[in-house]
Amino acid sequence: MELSVTTDMFNYTYKPRMEEKFRLFKDHGFDYVHWCDDWDNERLYSREDMNLYRWLLDDRGLTCLDVHGTATQTARIDADDQAGHSAYVKLLKNRIEFCSKVGGDAVVVHPPRYHEPLLEDRLSRAEATVAEVAPLCGVLGVTLAFENCYRGDHDVLLWFMERFPEEIVSFCLDTGHANLHGNLDELKGFRDRLTVTHINDNRGDDDSHQPPGWGTVDWETVNRLIDGIRKPPNLEVTHNHTYFRGSMEEFLEETRTAALNHLNAS
Repeated sequence: MELSVTTDMFNYTYKPRMEEKFRLFKDHGFDYVHWCDDWDNERLYSREDMNLYRWLLDDRGLTCLDVHGTATQTARIDADDQAGHSAYVKLLKNRIEFCSKVGGDAVVVHPPRYHEPLLEDRLSRAEATVAEVAPLCGVLGVTLAFENCYRGDHDVLLWFMERFPEEIVSFCLDTGHANLHGNLDELKGFRDRLTVTHINDNRGDDDSHQPPGWGTVDWETVNRLIDGIRKPPNLEVTHNHTYFRGSMEEFLEETRTAALNHLNAS
C-alpha cells in the first residue's frame, strides 16, 4: 500500500534537517509527502528555496502530492484589514507557485471559523480572496483544498463549493478534526471533491495527530469516504514525546504499521 507522510512529523520534537527527514521517510517505505513545513508563519519561499526543495525531493526519490498553505493570526483568509488581506494573498500565491514547482496539485487552506462573530462578512471577504487567486490556480493547475478544521465548518465548506468549481475549490479531509467535532457524517457530502487527506487519530479531547488506531476515529467510515481517491492517503501524524518516547525510526515504523492495519488499500 502506497502512503504519504507529512513533512513536519518531527518538527516539534527532534527537529531534523530537511535532508535527514527526507532520508528517513524514504528509508521507512514512504514514497510520497504532504508539504507541511511553515504552515503557521509568514515565510515566503524564494525561487532558490523552491528549486532547492524540488531538488532535495527528487534526490531522495520522493513525490510531493500537495502543500499546506500558511496563515497566522493576522494574515487570514478573512482578514478585515488591508495589511492582513494582502499578506495572506501574497502567502497563498507563493504556496500555489511552490506547489506547482514541486509537482503537487493542491494547496490546503483553513476556512473562516464558523462560530466567530460576523460570519457573513468574513465569508464575503474570504470569497474575494479565493477569487483573487483563482486565475493563478487555473494557470498552474492547483486547487485550493479547504480543510475541515472547526466545529460546524461543514456549512462553511459547502458555502465555498457552491460558489467555485472543483478546479478552484476542493476538499481536504482531516480525520482527527472530524473526530473532535463529531461531523464526519456531514463531511461525506464532499467526497466528490476530495483531493487531500490528513489521516490522524485522537481520543476526542485533543488534536493529538497520532497514528491510526491510537484513538477513537471511526476508521470504517473513513475508509468508505476515502475509497477511490487517486492519491495515496497522507498520514498527518506528528511526533510527541508525551505519546511516544522512541526514536524517529521507531515512530515511522509504528506509524506505517498502524496505517496498514487500519486503512484499506485502494
